[in-house]
Amino acid sequence: MARVQTSSSKTKSNTNTKNKAPQKSVVVQKTGMKASPKKEPSKNEIMFFRIGMWAIALTIVVVSIVLLVQHFMTEEEVVPFDDYLHVTVSDLKYITQQDIYGVYGDFSYFDGKDQYEDLRAVLNSNDFVYVYFYRSSDLNLDIKAAIEALVGLEDMAFLFVDLDLADSAGLFTTAEIAHLNLDETKDNMFLIFDINAQSFQLETRVSDILIEINKL
Repeated sequence: MARVQTSSSKTKSNTNTKNKAPQKSVVVQKTGMKASPKKEPSKNEIMFFRIGMWAIALTIVVVSIVLLVQHFMTEEEVVPFDDYLHVTVSDLKYITQQDIYGVYGDFSYFDGKDQYEDLRAVLNSNDFVYVYFYRSSDLNLDIKAAIEALVGLEDMAFLFVDLDLADSAGLFTTAEIAHLNLDETKDNMFLIFDINAQSFQLETRVSDILIEINKL
């Protein structure tokens, strides 16, 4: 009689296999993220940063210096005695030279010339003409103060000549005014022309100039 092999074990094994669920891998999700460590600047980065800051500071300094220089260069120059009557060598020649009649002072030259209106007015209304020769580059403050303290200066024939002007070089070479005895080595001179007496007085010392101005 043939032996029949039962399949119970095999069936049991298959049943156990089917009933056993496959194991799933469990993934744990992290709720927080770990912060990355702060990166420290490298030596090159620090060096470039310092160079940049120095460049900015240097630029600011240079710009400030340029602006200051431009400010002082463009600032309006204050001209000494700018509000008073100034005359040139040519003007002085006609004011003091001897005319064809032997009289010093040919004021007719200024007649009919609009630019000489103020000069002509004071020349024709005063018996004395005062001419102060000075250097704008080396102004004597005592004389300046004495002149500014004068009362009624605008009505006097008080004239000014700046020796620093290129035109003023002719003061010492023009034959028509050689009789004034102007001294080119002096920085301050004060000429007094007495029209009636036809005489000239020249002061070249500061102390004497101050005395004469204080008399006015």
